Amino acid sequence: MAHVVSAMASETSPEDLTDLSLEQLLNLEVISASRLGQKSSQAPTSVSILTANDIRTFGWRTLAEALNSMRGLFTSNDRNYSYLGIRGFMRGGDYNSRILLMIDGQRMNENIYDGGYIAQEFMLDMDLVERIEYIPGSGSSIYGANAFLGMINVVTKQGKAIDGSQLAGEIGTFDTYKGRVSYGKTLKNGTDLLFSASHYDTAGVENLYFPGYDSPETNNGIAHKMDDERADRLFGKIKFEELTLSGGYVDRGRHVPTAAFDGIFNDPLFFTDDKQFFSNLKYEKALNENTSLLLKGFYQGYDYYGDQAYIVNDARVINHDEASGRWWGGEAQLTTHPFEGHRLIAGLEYQYDQRQRLLNYDLDPYLPYLESHRNGHRVEVYLQDDIQLLDDLVFSAGARLDYHHMLKNLQLNPRVGLIWSPLTNTQFKLLYSSTFRAPNAWERDYNAFGFVDNPLMREEQIKSYEAIAEWRSDSNLRLLGTLFYNDISQLLEGHLTGDADGNYALINAGRFHAYGGELEAEKRWSNGRLLKASYTYSLLTNENRHGAWANASPQNLFKLHYAEPLFDNYLSLGLESIFIDSRKNGLGGKVNGYELVNINLSSDKLIHGLDTSFGIYNVFDSHYQMLGVSENIDVLRMNGREFRLKFQLTF
Repeated sequence: MAHVVSAMASETSPEDLTDLSLEQLLNLEVISASRLGQKSSQAPTSVSILTANDIRTFGWRTLAEALNSMRGLFTSNDRNYSYLGIRGFMRGGDYNSRILLMIDGQRMNENIYDGGYIAQEFMLDMDLVERIEYIPGSGSSIYGANAFLGMINVVTKQGKAIDGSQLAGEIGTFDTYKGRVSYGKTLKNGTDLLFSASHYDTAGVENLYFPGYDSPETNNGIAHKMDDERADRLFGKIKFEELTLSGGYVDRGRHVPTAAFDGIFNDPLFFTDDKQFFSNLKYEKALNENTSLLLKGFYQGYDYYGDQAYIVNDARVINHDEASGRWWGGEAQLTTHPFEGHRLIAGLEYQYDQRQRLLNYDLDPYLPYLESHRNGHRVEVYLQDDIQLLDDLVFSAGARLDYHHMLKNLQLNPRVGLIWSPLTNTQFKLLYSSTFRAPNAWERDYNAFGFVDNPLMREEQIKSYEAIAEWRSDSNLRLLGTLFYNDISQLLEGHLTGDADGNYALINAGRFHAYGGELEAEKRWSNGRLLKASYTYSLLTNENRHGAWANASPQNLFKLHYAEPLFDNYLSLGLESIFIDSRKNGLGGKVNGYELVNINLSSDKLIHGLDTSFGIYNVFDSHYQMLGVSENIDVLRMNGREFRLKFQLTF
């Protein structure tokens, strides 16, 4: 729901982002209609940006792969969905509901699980992405619900960035195939068009071995042909003068090889399917040199179903799980400079959750477990003032008031920031913010299979403190250091109810503290060479366990990226090394840390109009570990080395 205007603060036009220098990136207006600030270097947060050229150079196929490369972020995969952790905090199985995910400023978290999907479930093909903006918690909390840990905004390309028709194809290890057709153009009357359709399909690993199921009754622990996945996507955008109409659709299906949720191991029925769509109409108008207006309306939907078999009284029973959501709403925002030294932003957002439906039942014999139907309103009012106290000192103050139909009380959350720029190339920032997360429909109403609903749920809360120092040289070298502290309270956790049946209920009992710091150095050369390294240390403590190291939390992250143009720019080399530290798995054990090394070679100059790339993912063939999903699968081994080949023809 939050708005992002993706404009340049210099003469560089949005479609030229593939060749931005570091200085231009730092002058880029992100989240600029702003609640956050003007240029990224001056915003009251520590902004991270990946460009389309970065995506091409390093060959990231999904949003999850791109996010895993960014400072302070890490991903996990349970062979069904991908999950994002921020600064040491991750909750496996929450479908990224504590992160606000947006496309061109439009909220993509659906209204059932509040899920923000980042792998093949994500709405966009990565070839349509102009850039990715990441704002950690302190800077994003002004956006309210779901910007609990941070915000990800994916900015799409304009049609003139393609300037014609494109055909693209990819092949890879494990019988992986992808095809895409796109058209983009700016017409003579100024209308900009972009349309795209793509299909992805993979057979996956033919035989996955799980030691916890190693017995003759469970196929000796081998899940056979249970790793396949497919995804279909559509996206379109039309921009004419002040109006922009956009929409997208994704349909992703996958077999689940892990027998999660007490399913029968190696049963080919276990399949999940996620569909999501959005439509958005946006009007942006500069009323005068000091004031601009944004109006927006949207309609969105999400549907999920999953079938699995399990054993009841020695009989195989098929269970059907289903969710369906529809929501619509709009936003009005005014940005103005009412008097010298002030930049004021005021806005109103509205969302009506028209449908929030959950169903679960056994098919034969029919036995219902869950049927929930909800609807309700969300209203948010926000106000922010960026005050120029001195030539080199800005005080940014904002507040947001939320009504959410899942909560009884109004939510008021402030954000303040102090930005000192003693030199034009140096900034120091002190930030404080708080925000909340309301229970979602699934958490509120799920009351089957050992869980009972809890009508007394309250909001989760977080208070964030951050100090940032940033310096950049005239030669495109940037150095960044941060210190952060997050106080997380009233987190929803499963606890025994004490009844005779041994049921669980979700209650607001969790309390966590996160302490840490980040270092990042980035150097971009004019010929396309890039060297970037980042290190994050975070200690997430569970205060209900006497400050013990929390589950699923790596304490150390190290990312290294190097790009080099070869043979007079006929080839581009992208080298990526990612280290993720060990994590506790919640079952009394630990998954090992790992280092992932990827290499990608790309060229758009061998043949006119043809862009090719060849990637080796997981160069050293490491079957690195992810968090398990059950006592039988406490550790998940990921795939080994993969090869990827891609062709893209523009005409």
